[in-house]
Amino acid sequence: MRLRSQNALIAIVLLVGGCSGAVGVAPGDAVISPDQGEPEISVVVLAADDLVPLDATVLANGAGVVDNADGVPAIPWKGDPVTLDVAAPGFVPWSFSVEEFPDNGRIEFRLEPVVLEGIVTTADGRPLPGATVKLGDTQDTTDNEGRYALERAVPGTIELSRPAWEPTEYPWDGAVAQYDMTMSPTVIRALRASAADILDSGRWQSILSLADITAIDGVVIDLKTEDGTVVYSTEVETANAIGAVSPHFDINAVLADADAHNLYTIGRVGVFQDDFYAAAEPDSAVLSEDGSLWRSNNGFAWLDPTDPSSYEYSIALAEEACLLGFDEIQFDYVSFPFGGDVSTATFDGAYNQEVRVASIAAFLTRAYSVLHPMRCAVSSTLLGIVLESTADEGVGQRPGTMSRIVDVLAPTLYSTNYGAGWKGFDDPNAFAAEIVDTALNGGRGKLDGHAYLRPWLQTWAISAADQRRVQSLVTDKGMGYQLWSNNASYSADALPPR
Repeated sequence: MRLRSQNALIAIVLLVGGCSGAVGVAPGDAVISPDQGEPEISVVVLAADDLVPLDATVLANGAGVVDNADGVPAIPWKGDPVTLDVAAPGFVPWSFSVEEFPDNGRIEFRLEPVVLEGIVTTADGRPLPGATVKLGDTQDTTDNEGRYALERAVPGTIELSRPAWEPTEYPWDGAVAQYDMTMSPTVIRALRASAADILDSGRWQSILSLADITAIDGVVIDLKTEDGTVVYSTEVETANAIGAVSPHFDINAVLADADAHNLYTIGRVGVFQDDFYAAAEPDSAVLSEDGSLWRSNNGFAWLDPTDPSSYEYSIALAEEACLLGFDEIQFDYVSFPFGGDVSTATFDGAYNQEVRVASIAAFLTRAYSVLHPMRCAVSSTLLGIVLESTADEGVGQRPGTMSRIVDVLAPTLYSTNYGAGWKGFDDPNAFAAEIVDTALNGGRGKLDGHAYLRPWLQTWAISAADQRRVQSLVTDKGMGYQLWSNNASYSADALPPR
């Protein structure tokens, strides 16, 4: 609460003449009513910030004051000093002693608004930008330093809300000038559902039923896949024009199913690995030295992250998904190409770490600017290796930089991605929990923004017992997770109980 100025402006002006300030009868020992045979002093109370009349309480020597015929609080003047106390909800109260009758028969109070200020942070003290702070009819959004200011603040319950963070309430009694608060991340345990999984009603119903009997409370739904196929009937013109659309399901029905099972919905949108858009717009694609589309070893073409014209298509799909009702959009393949001979690839911009990191940050910043005002959380996958690396590994992903932009980072922590000998493990699959533990410990230390980690975990190549062990380890760190399967081969035995 910032009491802006302790010097309320009191002006002695001409006769009131039609001031519209309405003042109710205030509680007191007695009510002082104007006497027609005595001069009266009109009391006008305005807001100092906009000079609008306030519905204020006016006391004269502790007794309530009523309005005169002009609708203005007025007191009879008997020649003795009168102490006026003026108050209005959300404004700094003021007291003034009237020693003599004002020349114009009017006293004007301009009350300064009460301003409640503070900082909203994460539990470990990092500023949390973009949080809505609401108190009664006033609200503000925290800036990049987590700061907020609520003008005309009235004691009550402060409500904090932000995508990807748990709604929180704090009582405020008006006694403190600075009120700092914290928020906790929304912890989600989600299963991935591919287009084929949803098309197969048996698989889809199996995923939904697992949410009823286990601790699973989220679902990641593929919207734009690894090769750029859009798997639902989209109204995004570009997707239809380039032939990328192959509808597998009714997206509204899928969202209704998820809602019926109280599932948090995450729409997965692939970004820079995209056969369709690269073929249709080669000027926005990564090219080989001979001018043809560069392709990774899996045969997929890539868009050029250094070319901002490659951003808007995926963001348009994400915006549509947000409007349809998804809680969160997760961007995948938000990276420079990998899995091939990148030395033969050409980009519009330079291919060095500074440019790579800046390009990925530029895409995420642009996406965040569109989606966050719509109250959708924004997340991004990243290669697990970058959590422990001192470099971007050639893909433009730096956890610290990305953590200052998005809400959630989802590293892919699969033991099958690590070769024999990693961390001294001859068989990484036999040490999945240790690999995940080491990666998350390393990654946490690199986050200097507001984002938190929610890793992708595997459901193959390790036993159900090891899957539970990995999940338990992640949960003990206060994190959620996402489970990947290519064919919805999830088992209740490998999931935490409800």
